[in-house]
Amino acid sequence: MENSSHSSLLRSLQAGACIVIILWGVWASSSVLGPVLLGLILAYAVVPFPTWLMHQFKLPKRRATTVTAIALAAAGLLALFTLEAGIAKLTARLPLYQQRLTGLYDQLTVLMSHFRGIELASLSFEKLLTPERLGEIAISLVPRASATASEALLICLLAALFVMEMLPDAGVKPGAFADALLSQGAYARSYIVVTAKSSGINALINLAFLLILGVDTPFLWCSLYFLLSFIPFIGSAIATVPPVFLALLMFGWKRAALVAVAMILTQLIVQNVLMPILAKKSMSISFLEMTLSLVGWSFLLGLPGAIAAIPLTLVLKEFMMKSLQPKQPAMESTFSHHGPATEMNEVEAAALRR
Repeated sequence: MENSSHSSLLRSLQAGACIVIILWGVWASSSVLGPVLLGLILAYAVVPFPTWLMHQFKLPKRRATTVTAIALAAAGLLALFTLEAGIAKLTARLPLYQQRLTGLYDQLTVLMSHFRGIELASLSFEKLLTPERLGEIAISLVPRASATASEALLICLLAALFVMEMLPDAGVKPGAFADALLSQGAYARSYIVVTAKSSGINALINLAFLLILGVDTPFLWCSLYFLLSFIPFIGSAIATVPPVFLALLMFGWKRAALVAVAMILTQLIVQNVLMPILAKKSMSISFLEMTLSLVGWSFLLGLPGAIAAIPLTLVLKEFMMKSLQPKQPAMESTFSHHGPATEMNEVEAAALRR
């Protein structure tokens, strides 16, 4: 009895040591695993489109992937144009924002000193947000922007390779790697596709609200909302802050509160009504599991881990469920192979004796 307890303790310690070593390896190779995971997520989000082209229009694999690449390139150019136009418009209206921000700060200073007796330090936003200071910030961000652009190009190339691997050729059975990508990550793929669809619809609804309410650069904020929606919990909250703050600068707190309420309501409606309709497979993951996966994968992989937290957790759960299932004994094959063969051997032996 004592030996069995010692052996179970030893196995538990060995399993814990293996888990620690694996987690350390994931953390150490985060610079490599991050782009690979983001490329796989992008491939999962994109692969339904060429699959639909192949089934709907009977296109071969090469033409379907070419059309998909052209569509993605056009979407990327549109996103870059939207980003450049939005930054140019914000820069042109910067003096107005400085004036409004100074007025809001003065009102906050009066309010805090009147109700709480707190004296805030005087700030000059005209000196803080000068063109020279913004130029210094832009120069410091140039190396990071070039690194981000190279990582984005690598992610797109990896996504293209994953899509090419997952798409089946006509009359050819998919390979083992493609079968693993399609079958082992079924729930993760469903989650990514549903998130992409619901986030796109949510971003379009937010775009309509921002256009109606007159907030500057609505296309920029809606594109940011779509990208950050893949980070659970905090992504959509972070994407809500810039348009609300801009509405506060432009129109005051009433319009800003209206923008915040509209974006929060649309998010709640999409998550609680639209996502269950779009989700064809049940993705059983609790709130605690989502929180722990977000914290853990973000610590191990950084921002790519935060984006891929839920898909990675779903893949691990699916793998563990399949590996822990007891294997069924092949009773039918045993009977089919041994029973008739035994009868034939007995008949042949009787014939030989006769």
